[in-house]
Amino acid sequence: MTPERRRDIFETVRNRAHSLGLQFEDDPTYLNAVEEWIAGSITAENLRNHYQELLEGREKEKRLSNFVKHCLQEV
Repeated sequence: MTPERRRDIFETVRNRAHSLGLQFEDDPTYLNAVEEWIAGSITAENLRNHYQELLEGREKEKRLSNFVKHCLQEV
């Protein structure tokens, strides 16, 4: 698959999400990974794994923040 085709796929998906009123991922590290996928430097599976790690990191941050807030309320 050519980089042009990959970019078309990405832009189609992003535009479709926006047309449905959905917010599309704008994290710079994710977008850098997308550019690597478009260039052919990483596979689609690597891109998916990167995004999964990003989501897991956000969830950990959210849980930690909630834990800290809970602990501070008890003091």
